[in-house]
Amino acid sequence: MAAALAHDQLGRLDGYLAGRAEIARHLGERFAGMPGLDVIPMPFGVIPSWYGLTLTYRPEELGGLGIERFHQALLAEGAAEFDRPGSTCPMNRLPLYRQPGPLFPGHPRSHRRYEEGDFPVAEHTHRHTIKLPVWHCDEDLPLVEQYVRAARKVIDHHKELL
Repeated sequence: MAAALAHDQLGRLDGYLAGRAEIARHLGERFAGMPGLDVIPMPFGVIPSWYGLTLTYRPEELGGLGIERFHQALLAEGAAEFDRPGSTCPMNRLPLYRQPGPLFPGHPRSHRRYEEGDFPVAEHTHRHTIKLPVWHCDEDLPLVEQYVRAARKVIDHHKELL
């Protein structure tokens, strides 16, 4: 009985993952060529679980419009699932790595402390990342299209936000 239940659950998981892969492909196609947003390509041979679709924001393509203003405009369009990563920031921004003493009083004082600017590529990537969940059902496609339309509207009207 337990083996049959586990097999059924794994079968559903495979279905969810296949659905997410299809929605991620669809989103990638819809965002392709939109100024200001690049879909981060998946390396060959990688099979992701598609928790989220990560987009790189290119402010220079939208007149220098800051990502926070862009994000707020997406939210104003009702696209509440567009997200700015917070907990996935570069580790040098976390208190543990900046000032470990208060968190770990016995921590050696000679330990390297990381500062803003120590990891410029990771920091730049974080500052320019916006993400979107990847849904998993064909029934979700109308919602997916609402998010694509919201992004398109904000991009089309970006000059009004400058």
